[in-house]
Amino acid sequence: MDAISFVLGVKSAQLRSSQLKDLVYRGRRLGRTDVEEGSAAEEDDDGEGEGEGTAKKAWVLAVYQDADAKEWKFQRTISTTGASEYRLNDKVVTYSAYNAALISHNILVKAKNFLVFQGDVEQVASQSPLALSRLIEQISGSLELAAEYEKAKDAQERATENATFNFTKRRGIAGEIKQYKEQKGEAERFESLCADKDDLILKRNLFKLFKIEESIEDNSRNIVNKNKELAGLREEQRVHDKALEAARAEQAKVRSSVMQKEKNIKKAEKTLDAKRPDMVAIEAQITHSTRKINNAAKTRDEVARNEQKLQHLATEEQRKAAQHNMALSEEGLEEYRKLKASANVLAIDERQSLERLNRDEKATGRTAAQLTEREKALVEKKAARNEELNVQTQKKVELEEKIASLQANLARTRQDLNNQQSEKTRISKLEAEADEKLQGVYQQLLQAGVDRNESERELRLKETLANLQRIFPGVRGRVVDLCKPIARKYETAMSVVLGRNIDAVVVDEEKTAIDCIEYMRNQRAGQATFIPLDTIQVKPINDKFRSFAKGARLAVDVIVSEGAVERAIHHACGNAIVCDTMEVARYVCYEKGQEVKAVTLEGTVIHKSGLITGGRSTHNTSKKWDEKDVQGLMRVRDNLKAQLRELAKQKPRGQTDENLIAEISRLESASTVARDDLSACKLRITGLKDELKHIDKEIKQINPELKKVQKSHASCVEEIEKLTAIVNAAEDGIFKTFCKKIDVVHIREYEERQLKVAQEESKARVAFEKDGLTAALERLASLETVLTTEEANLAKYDGQKTAVQDEIVASEKAIEDLRKELAEIQETLEEKTKNVEAVKRTTAKAGKVLDLALKEIATWNDEIEKLALERSSIYRKCRLEEIQLPLLQGNLKNVPMEENLRDEVAMDIDENEDGTQQLKKVQDHGIEVDFESLDEDTRENGSVADFDKDIAKLNAEIERMAPNLKAIERLEDVETKLAETEREAEKARKDSKTARDEFQDVKRRRCELFNKAYNHISDCIDQVYKDLTKGKASPMGGVAYLSLEDSEEPYNGGIKYHAMPPMKRFRDMEQLSGGEKTVAALALLFAIHSYQPAPFFVLDEVDAALDNTNVAKIANYIRAHASDVFQFIVISLKGSLYERGNSLVGIYRDQEINSSRTLTLDLTQYDE
Repeated sequence: MDAISFVLGVKSAQLRSSQLKDLVYRGRRLGRTDVEEGSAAEEDDDGEGEGEGTAKKAWVLAVYQDADAKEWKFQRTISTTGASEYRLNDKVVTYSAYNAALISHNILVKAKNFLVFQGDVEQVASQSPLALSRLIEQISGSLELAAEYEKAKDAQERATENATFNFTKRRGIAGEIKQYKEQKGEAERFESLCADKDDLILKRNLFKLFKIEESIEDNSRNIVNKNKELAGLREEQRVHDKALEAARAEQAKVRSSVMQKEKNIKKAEKTLDAKRPDMVAIEAQITHSTRKINNAAKTRDEVARNEQKLQHLATEEQRKAAQHNMALSEEGLEEYRKLKASANVLAIDERQSLERLNRDEKATGRTAAQLTEREKALVEKKAARNEELNVQTQKKVELEEKIASLQANLARTRQDLNNQQSEKTRISKLEAEADEKLQGVYQQLLQAGVDRNESERELRLKETLANLQRIFPGVRGRVVDLCKPIARKYETAMSVVLGRNIDAVVVDEEKTAIDCIEYMRNQRAGQATFIPLDTIQVKPINDKFRSFAKGARLAVDVIVSEGAVERAIHHACGNAIVCDTMEVARYVCYEKGQEVKAVTLEGTVIHKSGLITGGRSTHNTSKKWDEKDVQGLMRVRDNLKAQLRELAKQKPRGQTDENLIAEISRLESASTVARDDLSACKLRITGLKDELKHIDKEIKQINPELKKVQKSHASCVEEIEKLTAIVNAAEDGIFKTFCKKIDVVHIREYEERQLKVAQEESKARVAFEKDGLTAALERLASLETVLTTEEANLAKYDGQKTAVQDEIVASEKAIEDLRKELAEIQETLEEKTKNVEAVKRTTAKAGKVLDLALKEIATWNDEIEKLALERSSIYRKCRLEEIQLPLLQGNLKNVPMEENLRDEVAMDIDENEDGTQQLKKVQDHGIEVDFESLDEDTRENGSVADFDKDIAKLNAEIERMAPNLKAIERLEDVETKLAETEREAEKARKDSKTARDEFQDVKRRRCELFNKAYNHISDCIDQVYKDLTKGKASPMGGVAYLSLEDSEEPYNGGIKYHAMPPMKRFRDMEQLSGGEKTVAALALLFAIHSYQPAPFFVLDEVDAALDNTNVAKIANYIRAHASDVFQFIVISLKGSLYERGNSLVGIYRDQEINSSRTLTLDLTQYDE
């Protein structure tokens, strides 16, 4: 099968390899022999011997004998490099010639009408309608016309489109001509109305200038009259000012006296306060001296009592000794003396040490007593100083609190004064700023021509819009109020771009818009357009127009708005562009052919259709932005006026500056005195602390010395006890026998009872005389000295106290006298203050009258200035709008285009020497207007509102007209353009007819070829299917037919194949069994092959899915249709099929020549 397909030109992709070189057999060969004639062979060009895979090329030869018995040889050779060579009758030819020879024998390689591959049978039956249609196109040859068909179809469409475009263009131009003819008459009427309107505007300006001149003259006359009264008022004001100045001088003189007296009182109080600490110190010293005298007297009494007590004790001891005296005989006394003498010889050193220690003990005892007394006196002195320190500390705290209170009051008073002055300064500054801003706003309002009146419709629309915003949330306002051009030069262009949407109302939701419309209908508030932000369709901005041409920019780029309403602005503007000049607009729309709305700065529009409208703007909607600015200025003016009124209310109305300054002076003096007292108190506290430190230092010095003496005294006592014990032990050894004799424990008992009585009496008397009496006398003498000294000091302190008390009493009396004098002077000051207040009121009243006169003059001057500015504004407006005012002298060119506020407005008004104010001089620019054209009735009874009403009527009529003033000029251009367009349309029509005829011819030929094949196959398919399916059970067989999806151009649609096996209902091809699909596919293949049949038909195992019955039917059909001119070559593995053939052919490999060989068996020689 591969060899037959290969030699007949089938591509390698449909064979059993992806490349042709893979078809060369490279197996082992057995030997080399000469190549004999055969159907196929492999050659070894290099002549090498036996080996594996040595073949370099392969070829297949097909021999075909036609009906005329002419033999044709088709040979195809390939090499291992993949190159193919085609031979026809042993001649090398091209593939085209080779294929043409095959086609001449109805062997169609592309359609493969000569073979059926293994496994393709079922695929043929299940292929799509379009695939089946393409297969029939290949069989019929109509596919070769497909490229020509598509080319002719494209040419026809282009020609038709061109003709339609030219026809539409011609019709549009014809409509333009008709439109321009209609606009011509309207333009003439428009010019007439504009002339009437210009005349009314001229008269309106003349009337306003006449009224301005009249008002300036009236104000000037009023100023002259008021200046006559102003001189007398100023003289009266000067008299009142002098009286006020004299009253204030007297008041200041009395206030100076008051302050001097207060200063003297404070000085005297300071002196008195300085003496009080001395008095306290003297009293403290007196107290201390008195305490010392009392202590000395007390001590003296105690010493006297001790002396009496000692005498009494001595007497009592003598009495007791006499009672307990143990009487001894003379022998006993003698023995006692001997023994005592013997005992005195013993422990002599100890006895001497004991005597020395007794003397030391007495000395240390006296020293300890003196130190203890001194320490007690220092502690008492420290307590007195601490008490005085506490008093001074409390006084210091009180003075500090008093100073803090005075400082707080002083700071608060100063703060009140500063606040009052700063508040006055701030309010004055704010008033000056507000006045300056207000003057600027007035100038801008005058320049903008605020005096123009709005039409009733605009007023009603604004009122309705305000009501809607109040009632319905989500109403944002008009488009003109929500956006603004980035520069004034774009105002006219943007007014044209926005068009009717300029007064449209932007709302958040569609429901809000419906509610607003219902409200306006119920209120009969007119009509309005609403743009809901939630439902509007906004086309995307074409960014290429942002930099498409120099001088052209998108309209959305020259306007600013809030982000929330940006979609509404984009909806209103679209992709419109603003061009600087008409040339730029023509370049964009005509030369570049862009279908976009282009608007020039003058308002001329080139529409998407190519029409041009424009000229002088009739809507004057660019002024809407000026109106919005004017409304903003008026709001600013009202806010500034309210601010000035509020500032006037905020002016301080508390104490006057003079009272606050006097209070500050009083507080400063009191604070100075208190600080001096505090300094004196601090000095006294410092002295007391130093004295306490000295006392503490002495106490610290005494304590170690006292402890040392006490320790030494204790040590002496301890040593005395030890030595006494040693002496007693020696005496006990000598007096042991004697003591037993007199029945005492030890001799000391006896001595204590008997001898000691006499000895102690003698010793006590001697000791009393020496020690006790001496010490007592010394102590008494010392105490007497202390008493004498302290009494002298006390007398001195009493004298000092009396002197200080006298001084304090004198100071207090002097202070009281000064305070009485101060009270008298303060009464005089109050009278002077009342006098000043009365003069102030009189002066203020005269000043108010003068200020009122000055204010009236200033008001008239401001009115003159305002009128002059308004007149300049009218001159400037006439110059800008080229309004020809009738002038007696001067020229509008002398009027500057910008107001020079420094020269015209900001000039101060100087006063004359006589106190009057000059009449403000204003600029008239050397212009004198001729008012002769105004009649007397208009001058007296006319009004700007009447002129505005007439102008509004004309404007309304002009706005309704909206003519095209360039219609005549454009009419000639459009007529010329129409003639050229008609020529182009005629040429396009002819081209369209030619293209249509060519396309119809190709279409007809393609349809004929396709329909010829289709009709043949459709007619044969049913019969072929019946032949393949009929049998004993169903003699009529099955039913099969084809149907077209597109009967007009069948090759563009599909072909559906329907097959219904015998005795079965209709089903789709996909629902048939494998055998049924095979039979249906074979029927279709046999029917297709019957149209321009190839001389042979190769079937590769088409019976694989068939049972024996169907195989027999296929075999009978093949046998019935086979002939000498039509040969069936069937490859099969089923004996029931190939046993019915005319011959059997076997293919085998010849090992000797490494090539294919055939074996043929003729079956006709056998009986069936």
